[in-house]
Amino acid sequence: MNKMHYSDETILEGIRLRRKAVLEYVYDECYPLIRNLIVKNNGEDEDVQDVFQDAMVIVFGKLKRDGLVLECSFKTYLYSVCHHLWLQKLERRKKFDKAFKNIAQTTELSEDELIEIYEQEDEKLRLYQKHFLSLASDCQEILKLSLKKLSIGELQIAMGYKTEKYTKVKKFRCKEELKRRIMNDSDYQLLI
Repeated sequence: MNKMHYSDETILEGIRLRRKAVLEYVYDECYPLIRNLIVKNNGEDEDVQDVFQDAMVIVFGKLKRDGLVLECSFKTYLYSVCHHLWLQKLERRKKFDKAFKNIAQTTELSEDELIEIYEQEDEKLRLYQKHFLSLASDCQEILKLSLKKLSIGELQIAMGYKTEKYTKVKKFRCKEELKRRIMNDSDYQLLI
């Protein structure tokens, strides 16, 4: 039986339209590569599933919002998104391991209780990251700069906006859009 092959343009259009055959093709073609990346770098099958799903959500969000212009093959693009997500997850784990050891030494909580707290926080962070990365790039940028405590005037200059009023409104709308997306996510309902 001949295996179907899709062009990058067909793949992007198929993901945007949620075409089952295209999504299955992407899974068949890309999942083993992503699994290899993560398992060889201290990951487990559950990590592979999470990272792959998050990457597909990011791709879908970019396609729906801005469109996506590839400067490499789709497979390479998806691999780079997954690689980036996996590095972030490893960094969070490293920070957690350090914090976990410090908390374990200074608290009465059992190891199981601490692990449960960590897992809830990790899910919240994953949910935030998923929706943050699905925002328009200008919203991502203004929110990143806001976290660095830039004033509205500094934000205006950095973003190239004409007025402080527009900058303030844009920042507010981006924050509200992020909140709305997170709160409307079914996973959020499980965390509260």
